[in-house]
Amino acid sequence: MLASCPEHQIDQILVRQGHADTQKDYMVDSIEDVLDSDSQLVIECMGGIDPAFEYVRMCMEAGKSIITANKALVASHGIELEALARRKGLSFLFSAACGGAIPILQNLFLARQTDQILWAGGILNGTTNYILDAMDKRSLSFEQALTEAQNLGYAESDPTADITGLDTLRKVQLLDMVAFNLLPESSFDMEGIQHIKTDDFEVAKKLGYTIRLVGRTGLAQNGGVYAYVEPILCSWSSQYAGVGTNLNLAQYKGENCGVMTLCGQGAGRYPTASAVLRDVSSVSSGQKSMLEGSCTKGAVTNDAIECLKRYFIRIDNAYFELLGSVLRTSNVIERKENEVYLVAGEMNVKEMHENARNMRAQGARVFFAEYED
Repeated sequence: MLASCPEHQIDQILVRQGHADTQKDYMVDSIEDVLDSDSQLVIECMGGIDPAFEYVRMCMEAGKSIITANKALVASHGIELEALARRKGLSFLFSAACGGAIPILQNLFLARQTDQILWAGGILNGTTNYILDAMDKRSLSFEQALTEAQNLGYAESDPTADITGLDTLRKVQLLDMVAFNLLPESSFDMEGIQHIKTDDFEVAKKLGYTIRLVGRTGLAQNGGVYAYVEPILCSWSSQYAGVGTNLNLAQYKGENCGVMTLCGQGAGRYPTASAVLRDVSSVSSGQKSMLEGSCTKGAVTNDAIECLKRYFIRIDNAYFELLGSVLRTSNVIERKENEVYLVAGEMNVKEMHENARNMRAQGARVFFAEYED
């Protein structure tokens, strides 16, 4: 794909020690070779934090700008690396770390220059969306859908980060950093899809709904920022319901521009590579940063009025009787042999996630999703 950028040439490619092809002199297996090279720009696509963080830091200290697709790295060390890049007069861009080919981070970066971002988020993980779509449309079990996603290369052999919501959480953290100058580190409520089963879709369908996993963040009236990840029960007429297979849908709302929606390939070799090359072009055009120097770490406020929701819940019959008061006023939708489905009365995100954790600690099997009216 670099052929589309003739003004750039590959100097070196760092591979694992012992894996360099001796017939290709641009392949090296030591970070020292990269540090000693004349390259002005380094693209990091290793993933993970160790040794990626140390390698990126060393490259910056050696005067090399950085482009990365590593969401874990940016979520953990983005503020530190941004400060180092500013001190050295270098570029530090990471638009490929969220949304794959979808330019959500670059659009947010540009929009915030002239507008107040009110909220951002959406379907940000192609693996979980593929699993949910397969369970919904083809009635596969969670295990069958996950295996299929792994066979197609959408899910890793260890899919924990995807199915627990951690991957989506990290992407929401990046949205927060770009839109609101905040890297959330605590009070972050996260619910994935590991507790879902095919019966949940069957009950949702009777209501005219399907299920998706979303991450959201936004400004609260109390002056804080809310941010969370959770399943959502969305009507068939909603934009979320129309996003199938491994696609992503990312949105943001500006005070002046209104709601902006971007949909497309959120992961994969070529979509991610296209986003990396987009950053290469941005560096060539003089862009230095996607963050403001004032970006700080902090907590989120998920008990704000903007986080008041009703929730679709499945719980064991025995625990429903014991914990009915916790669930407040609720409308029972369906009872099965050992389980009950209900729509609970209004509560905030923080409260629902805490209730679920407490119920599971007592042995209850619980699935919940925001109920979109």
